[in-house]
Amino acid sequence: MQLFYTSNPNATILEDDEFFHCTKVLRNRENDNIFLTDGRGNLFESKILKIKKNHCVIKKLKKIKTIKKNNTNHVVCSIIKSQNRLEWMIEKLTEIGIDEITFISTKYSERSNINYKRIDKKIISALKQCKSLFKPKVNELISLNEFLKNEYKKSNKYVADISSKIEMKKNNNNENSLILVGPEGDFSKEELEILNKKGYQGISLGNQVLRSETAALISGYLLVSK
Repeated sequence: MQLFYTSNPNATILEDDEFFHCTKVLRNRENDNIFLTDGRGNLFESKILKIKKNHCVIKKLKKIKTIKKNNTNHVVCSIIKSQNRLEWMIEKLTEIGIDEITFISTKYSERSNINYKRIDKKIISALKQCKSLFKPKVNELISLNEFLKNEYKKSNKYVADISSKIEMKKNNNNENSLILVGPEGDFSKEELEILNKKGYQGISLGNQVLRSETAALISGYLLVSK
């Protein structure tokens, strides 16, 4: 199944990157059936009616499948210095099924800006590649202090801590879960103390010292596999 993305379930045209991918890369032609997702658990079927220079006209979308999730898994990661490594991390978190991603700035963060447009393209490409019907929500960069003003009372709350020997417990499938991952210099002692006071349990990701993007990916996998 070839899968395409649309943010509008009422769309009757396919344009920009999706048009190019559909007609130029995959060489779909008029009267071909195509499948689309809105990234919210819905799968639609349509047909290409007319291919024009910069877009194609498609038949009104017909919903053929809806998947519901009972919980959300949220990875909160300190900003990564390399845009390429950050994009790789985003792609992989999308592939394993993470629902929400937040970037935070911490004491040892090495960057203060993110190219969200490129990130969005990487996410769409990844969800189409793995045939996922869910597009992760990506939040804008925020300081750790600002993030901690939010209350997640009904969530399993973890923080990746290289000094911890505790493994992540098995979560209830109906409970939301989130995990914080620090920069390669780790969270400061003061930051970890604040997180512990806020109810975040320190957990181990293994014996190796990991890069931030690797730690974020392992953290995400632990959330979805629990």
